[in-house]
Amino acid sequence: MRLKLVILFKKILKKYPNEIKPQISELAKMLGIILKDQFPEIKVQVSQLISDLSKSMKNDIGNYAKQIIESLCLNMKHQHNKIRKISITSLVDLLLCNEAGNLIDECIPSFTIVSNDKNKDTRKIFLNKIAELLKNLNNIYLKKYEGKLFVLLLSGISDDDNDNQQLAKSLIEEVGENIHKLELELNKNE
Repeated sequence: MRLKLVILFKKILKKYPNEIKPQISELAKMLGIILKDQFPEIKVQVSQLISDLSKSMKNDIGNYAKQIIESLCLNMKHQHNKIRKISITSLVDLLLCNEAGNLIDECIPSFTIVSNDKNKDTRKIFLNKIAELLKNLNNIYLKKYEGKLFVLLLSGISDDDNDNQQLAKSLIEEVGENIHKLELELNKNE
């Protein structure tokens, strides 16, 4: 029954996103609580919803993300790798929203655990999402957290899986080039 309610709620939010904006604070609290549900499929559906909201309400949801981020960090330690994977994805999508980047410090311990996940596909998703975060994070938060996030990306070089090692090297190069371009642009504007 709870799963059907979450699926219905997803459909309502997709169809009427503007009507939800005035209640975004309450929505964020509710999503943070629902993410703690014991039923794995509810965690998956709500995490997907958070990713969708993070993209469609990028300017609105970030200010209210704290409780959602806390729940997603807990879910990154879940026994099912499916839950860990979707939680990583949703968390990074949310951190890329305006004002949510200031909560990255709260995510670092969970990120560190996932960087050593037993499932190679989970680690692969993690590496891609950390690189995405480093490439798209607001400049203010990038300056503040780039060192901590880059260390997490560097951890992929010592991954047990050769494909993940190669992916990490490639992503490090991409992120480095991107940061270099940003620095050049900032210096040009000064």
